[in-house]
Amino acid sequence: MKNTKHLFFDMDMTIAPARQPITPEMFELLHSLEQDIVIVSGSMIKNIAWQSKDLPAIYLGNNGNHAIEVDGSLIWQNPDLTDVEQAEIMEYIATITAALPHTPNAEWNPVENRGSQITFSPIGNTAPVDIKMAYDPDRKKREALMEEFPFESETVMLKIGGSTSLDFFSKNGHKGVNVARLIELKGWNKEDCIYYGDGLYPGGNDELVIGVIDTVPVDSDKDTFEKLSAIYT
Repeated sequence: MKNTKHLFFDMDMTIAPARQPITPEMFELLHSLEQDIVIVSGSMIKNIAWQSKDLPAIYLGNNGNHAIEVDGSLIWQNPDLTDVEQAEIMEYIATITAALPHTPNAEWNPVENRGSQITFSPIGNTAPVDIKMAYDPDRKKREALMEEFPFESETVMLKIGGSTSLDFFSKNGHKGVNVARLIELKGWNKEDCIYYGDGLYPGGNDELVIGVIDTVPVDSDKDTFEKLSAIYT
């Protein structure tokens, strides 16, 4: 693993706490590595930049549907979800919202439309971090919603993302597809790549990277830091 040339990372709960900036120690470690760094997140590019403290890296935002180079130049930007796709997502969100035992706080932005992705958080995407972390730490609440109300679409898929969210994006625009696309575009060998993520479990938004390149499951940014430090320091 020390000879790996290209390191891919999820953001929340992988190299940063949920919705918070990376620690100075993580920034210093990642910045010191000679490997290519690629951050693949459900967040928008501007949020990746903020959370990573502008770490020099390739950013794949919206689960890779918006990709920029280390210098900030555009690699690609996939089309937004269609009006029909957005309508079926919003109809589903309305259905599960009605089944919640609480009313989502509108001030905490339960729905974020990111163009090529829509993210719904029953507690709110911008809720205070302590509330978010306490809401569904074992994912059981979101798994129960998905089991009770299966999301069916010909073109859109639903995955668990972050600490409280449900992510909707194109079946042709998930992390696995976009990681593979970048590797091919760069002319990298898959054997030289590895992906770290906290969502590699069944139903998680990192799951679709499995089989594309080697993966390392982590459960927090501290876990990632310890695993990287054991290899590179």
